[in-house]
Amino acid sequence: MIRVLIVEDEAAEAERLLSYVRRYGEAHGKTFQITWLKSAMDMLSEQAHYDLVLLDIDLPGINGMEAAQLMRLFDEVTPIVFVTNLAQYAVKGYEVGATGFIIKPVTWGNLSMSLDRALRSIRQNAGRSVMIPTEDGLRVVPLSIVIYVEVTGHRLTYHLESGERLEARGSLGQLEEELAGAPVVRVTKSCVANMDKISLVRGQGLQMSNGTVLRISRSRKREVLDAVTDYLGGHR
Repeated sequence: MIRVLIVEDEAAEAERLLSYVRRYGEAHGKTFQITWLKSAMDMLSEQAHYDLVLLDIDLPGINGMEAAQLMRLFDEVTPIVFVTNLAQYAVKGYEVGATGFIIKPVTWGNLSMSLDRALRSIRQNAGRSVMIPTEDGLRVVPLSIVIYVEVTGHRLTYHLESGERLEARGSLGQLEEELAGAPVVRVTKSCVANMDKISLVRGQGLQMSNGTVLRISRSRKREVLDAVTDYLGGHR
């Protein structure tokens, strides 16, 4: 199931996008769950997460470009495809990491190519980002900036490269399911480490890129060291 958000204030244009996205799904054997919103404010106030955003620029109030810039403050990952008649924004669109830029009127051909690129990006991001439901709203964080995650009670704490710590309710089991296939290893019953952020394996612990040493529990030592050795041996 691929969750698609269409942000378009004109009903006819939104219906055109809806029909083309459904047509693409039928042609490629994909299932899309499509939501249509009429303004950037509606988009920014939503708590839901989407896998892809098709975003008009010429919107009432906050325009689509401004909305994309705000979105990137809490979501650096989700692909954005701009759909607009404002061609002059094309270069600026790539400053917010846009996956595509379609000039209206939308055609089946140009939307299909943009969806091809967007789905490749979604596949590449699978297991490479985490969705963190913070008090300020849902934040999508690239795994590449997460050093390790620890749990206390039912609270997860994400330790980021910037030194920032994000807290959210959850369990390490759920996190491991979300990151299936990603380079993470359970160091203790209460801590998961990003193997890309290991700088040194020493004694009973892993020294991480921020200097923190994570102790490996005795019962997990062989499993952890084998996993780290296999991963680092193949990637460094």
